[in-house]
Amino acid sequence: MTDSRLLTPVTERTGAAARASVPGMLAALTLAVCASNPATADELSDPDIWQGEWQVQDTDFTLRVLPSGTIFRVEPMRPAGIEWHAGEGMINGSSGTIEVSYQGVVAQVMVQLTSPESAIVRSMSCQPDYHVVCTLVRNQQARFIKLNTSN
Repeated sequence: MTDSRLLTPVTERTGAAARASVPGMLAALTLAVCASNPATADELSDPDIWQGEWQVQDTDFTLRVLPSGTIFRVEPMRPAGIEWHAGEGMINGSSGTIEVSYQGVVAQVMVQLTSPESAIVRSMSCQPDYHVVCTLVRNQQARFIKLNTSN
């Protein structure tokens, strides 16, 4: 049985308002950065490469990534009007995983660095799978571009 309160925030939106919120939801649930330059595996394995401000391509959604060894944290900078929370992420070479929650949805997200300035992020799982947000992010990815390396 679906709790209708889970669907209300998204299903009440229509037209431009709904379209404007989808990039933010995708970004929050499927953090992703896309390739612009080829990079060597060694170059992308340095955890410090993750540090900095990252923006979802073609949106205002921006977050800060703060690595510490093989662990990273994510802080919202410009969260596109949505409230989301991220757990502690784990870095494994040029990829990482992090849990993100948004309005009763919990997603396990994979981030794949493709260059020092870009990454691709996809949802590996999203629960509850019947939630409209999980339906929207299924088989989707978000592109992030690194804006700077300041903390």
